[in-house]
Amino acid sequence: MKTVMIIIDGVGDEPIPELGGRTPLEAALIPNIQYIASRGQIGRIRTTFPGFPIESMVCIMGLLGYEPEKYYPCGRASFEAMAKGIPLGEKDLILRCNTITADLQRQVITDFTAGLISDSDARELITQIKLPHDNWELYPGQSYRNILIIRNAGIDPRTVKCFEPHMHIGQSVKDLLPRSDDPATRPLAGEVAAFLLDTQTQIAKMKLPENCAANMLWVWSPSKKPVWPTFLEQTGKKAAVVCGLDFLHGIAMAAGIHFDVIPGATGYIDTNYKAKAEYTLRYLEHYDFVLTHINATDEEAHQHSFRGKIDAIEKIDRHIVGPILHELIKKHGSSFRIIVCGDHMTRCSDGKHTDAPVPFALFGNDIEECHADRFFETACAAHEPLPSISFLKEKVWNKNRP
Repeated sequence: MKTVMIIIDGVGDEPIPELGGRTPLEAALIPNIQYIASRGQIGRIRTTFPGFPIESMVCIMGLLGYEPEKYYPCGRASFEAMAKGIPLGEKDLILRCNTITADLQRQVITDFTAGLISDSDARELITQIKLPHDNWELYPGQSYRNILIIRNAGIDPRTVKCFEPHMHIGQSVKDLLPRSDDPATRPLAGEVAAFLLDTQTQIAKMKLPENCAANMLWVWSPSKKPVWPTFLEQTGKKAAVVCGLDFLHGIAMAAGIHFDVIPGATGYIDTNYKAKAEYTLRYLEHYDFVLTHINATDEEAHQHSFRGKIDAIEKIDRHIVGPILHELIKKHGSSFRIIVCGDHMTRCSDGKHTDAPVPFALFGNDIEECHADRFFETACAAHEPLPSISFLKEKVWNKNRP
């Protein structure tokens, strides 16, 4: 049976006064998602895990059935490095390295994306950075997302305390610098902190485009080389992933899941929605399970744009959910299942992720209709949240009514 999971990143939200107390999901025109909800089942999934960061890496691991307790020490950065084809050693420390904007006078973080810096501007900046040691390597990535690798660091990444910049806008740089309570790790954490402060001076001396807002580098997600069982070994299902972000490409590589680099898949509101739908349908010819991820909603929420988030939700419904649903019904009759869900909530009010359970709608083979009038957070909250680790196994793979 063919199964598609469409993850709308950060789709959940809280009521917004300017929308009359509605959420972006509640305000959006989503006839295709509503079709799935009304003819299938709705509910909530608890995608976050106590003690782990509230971020897509952890949440999507759980949705795929990989327990963070076993596999997250690998971290987001290592998967992004894998997706770039960067070789990793067992003793390497891998960190996500953002280009950010800080208020240098007040020394607070003001923008974790450096104004959504372009790939070319980011590459120009990154290639000019001087690193403190020969075993430090810095790789440019997508927009503000770069990778710092410290070769043969020989430390447990869990002993390095780093702070996600998107969760600490307006807060003190000094209070958020990397640190460690482990005596063996503390010197290296101090060196990384000193390097980050030094990047302020280095970037200030660079000749960059006038509109480049980056003035500092920031590291987070300390990681090590991942070793995972494959998704096929875990579930018996051949799988593919449709996405535009490196960390999900890395997850796919670690889990033995097929993916291609999709032209125009940017991770923003301008992503190539049509191509994502086309790749999903193409993969369904050869794979049992396809995960399709769209990041635009999360990015719009991080920018505090509830109108942009509504626009992204509506584009996803029109250009991705609609065509996929139509083709599933046309080609597979009732022998398929489709799930639309979030990975975590991202509030437009402050741009932060929260640990609230995410809404889902599930439709297809042997799923009894719940006749939901609407699909949004409050309607889904009438149902007890399900743990993400068992969601696919218990709600999706079974042939009987969930």
